[in-house]
Amino acid sequence: MNMSLIEGLLIFFAIVAIYAFFAVILHKLGFLKKYNISFWGPALMWRTNKGKKFLKKVAKKQRFWKAFGSSGIVLCFVMMFLMTAMLIWQAWFVFGFTPEQKEALPGPEIALVLPGINPILPLEYIGYIVLALIVAMVVHEFSHGILTIASKLKVKSLGILYLIVPIGAFCEPDEDALKKSKTKSRMRVYAAGPTSNFVVVLLSILLFSFVFMSAVQPAADGVSIFYVGNGTPAEEIGLSPGMIITDINDTKVTNVDEFFEVMEKTRSNQLTRISYVKGEKTFTKEVTFADKSNYTKNQSHIGQGYLGVSTSDAHNGFLSVLKNPFIGFPDGFLLFYVLPLWGYLQGYNPIVSPFTDSYIITGPLSVIPANVFWIIVNAVYWIFWLNLAVALFNVLPMVPLDGGFLFNDALHTLVKRLKKGISDTQREKIVKNISLILSLLVLLLIIFPWLIKYI
Repeated sequence: MNMSLIEGLLIFFAIVAIYAFFAVILHKLGFLKKYNISFWGPALMWRTNKGKKFLKKVAKKQRFWKAFGSSGIVLCFVMMFLMTAMLIWQAWFVFGFTPEQKEALPGPEIALVLPGINPILPLEYIGYIVLALIVAMVVHEFSHGILTIASKLKVKSLGILYLIVPIGAFCEPDEDALKKSKTKSRMRVYAAGPTSNFVVVLLSILLFSFVFMSAVQPAADGVSIFYVGNGTPAEEIGLSPGMIITDINDTKVTNVDEFFEVMEKTRSNQLTRISYVKGEKTFTKEVTFADKSNYTKNQSHIGQGYLGVSTSDAHNGFLSVLKNPFIGFPDGFLLFYVLPLWGYLQGYNPIVSPFTDSYIITGPLSVIPANVFWIIVNAVYWIFWLNLAVALFNVLPMVPLDGGFLFNDALHTLVKRLKKGISDTQREKIVKNISLILSLLVLLLIIFPWLIKYI
């Protein structure tokens, strides 16, 4: 049963209240001060100098990092344009929805990276999500720090923000020195974070698709089971989601069309053999079909055989995308990225149990226990998913995001060239006003699908 928005928010605020209670107690006991932890609004901020030596060591290859930052500026502006265009298209698309479609849209809870409250982040994924968040934040902020040092600017401190779970990491540069630095140096620093997240995205895809999923094959040719109805013949003989039906009454079924073709020839109370595969094991059982009309309430179905399963060819179709998300780009990549949303809407996610029973692991990676293999696969997938989400969000031209600061610097340079006769104060005012308007418009585009649900 899906959790309602009110229930989710009540649970969220209850958790925050408990967190705040213990945080205040630790503050009163002096524990927070002892470890250089302070309040930052409702969150806790932990500042440290640990890690600065590591950043300085990595930043020694200044030529490489400057080239990395410069290419990152170009990448960020390309992605900024694409993301803004996508938000405009999304707003236009949902504007044409029917009232029923608008009602089905997810609410604001989908913006919260909180398993159990965000509907596409089930509570059982919390380990993967926390790991992926840590990777995304550390990579993002360390990259800002490396480019800051490579640009011969000072890093004051490093740290992490906590609000129940880590919600952010930061690398605190010398703001005054950063503002006075050359525009290109400053833009490299801003672009470094999202660019590094994009690099992690690419590495994660290579590891996920071309290393792990290359070892995965369909367990059999047939139709995979999505759903088994309660009290149906399928439930009585132990069929469950993730299994693959290969034969019905000694007739092979390799796709959904063949499955329905065979089932249309069956009769109620007919005793039939069903063969199915789970993992690497094949089973054959006898089943007595029910009368289809008892379940569909359709008079034309009287006397037809009924098994009680929902089937699909998805295990084969999804596998090709999982092995190479760039097949049929951009459709294949979009399907790859929306697996969590697909799982929420359709109840099917091919890389989680029980649907992983549709596959077998082959080659050298078959020595890894299946449960461990799929834990690694899911961890890599969520690292990909959250790094891409962090990168795409941060390139938006909205202050205080990295994309907002990049846009400000680019706009400042453009205004300086076009309006040579105006003062610095007038120039700053123009840039500030345009940036503010754009930031508000982008924010409106982001929340529009949630607002239209309630209009």
